[in-house]
Amino acid sequence: MKLGILTEEKDWVTCELERTMKEFNINPVYILPSRISSYIGMDTKFEYDKEDILDLDGIFVRNLGDPTHYYRFDVLKYIGEYIPIINPAEALENAGNKYKTSSLMDIHRIPHPKTLITEDIDKAVMWSEKFKDCVLKPIFGNRGKNISRLKNKSLISKLNILNEFKRKYGVIYMQEFIDTPGEEYRDIRAFVIGDEVVSAMYRISDDWITNIHQKGRSKECEITEEIRELAIKAKNAVGLLYGGVDIMECKEGGLKVIEVNGAPSWEALSRVSNVDISKLLVEYILENFLK
Repeated sequence: MKLGILTEEKDWVTCELERTMKEFNINPVYILPSRISSYIGMDTKFEYDKEDILDLDGIFVRNLGDPTHYYRFDVLKYIGEYIPIINPAEALENAGNKYKTSSLMDIHRIPHPKTLITEDIDKAVMWSEKFKDCVLKPIFGNRGKNISRLKNKSLISKLNILNEFKRKYGVIYMQEFIDTPGEEYRDIRAFVIGDEVVSAMYRISDDWITNIHQKGRSKECEITEEIRELAIKAKNAVGLLYGGVDIMECKEGGLKVIEVNGAPSWEALSRVSNVDISKLLVEYILENFLK
């Protein structure tokens, strides 16, 4: 059995997947998205380094590379007509686009921060005042990069920041800041495989950006029924087979989904988890897609 690992770069996750796949007698084959050729109206449909991609039993998608190469999602969708893609391309698009994620949370009535998406600077300035405390995020982005908070900024400062943000990203995605209980900032990353939350952690920081790649610290989090229900519902709304769901605890009570990740790392989570996440994920793939 051969399973592709689609990635532009090797990291802890791909190495862990490779190790675990070999334990299950799966031959992992690394594939760079930028090196896939697609043929229309010919005998060979997809090729990588002169090998027919459809000879694989499936593909595990880790890293598609530059998000502006939208055609890579289309190639994945086309490949998905013939062999399993984990996660499916459409679900990865939903998770990788914050506007799509937010709209799906709203459609499925999943608690989510109030959010404004606009190209109108006047509207953005008005709502930055209404929110009082809010965060700007690129629609396409991860790891807590290039986000900024507008708390205590003067009107002129906000206007300058918003104009620069629009110039750089084309559209403004503004989200109310969720004030969490306790002196430290923290959120929850719940890791969902199928219809089970297999592990969860707090991401804790002295700064409001809690992402592990931004010096956040991980701590085991008890999986309550509320976390379980919310994480599974959010993962399913986006259309993922497995995923990382980021959840905020509101100071006034209750939980809200912040983001859903379609290609999450579980490196930090593995350090505080009492389960083998890699093994559970590969078992799930084997049992449901590679029989």
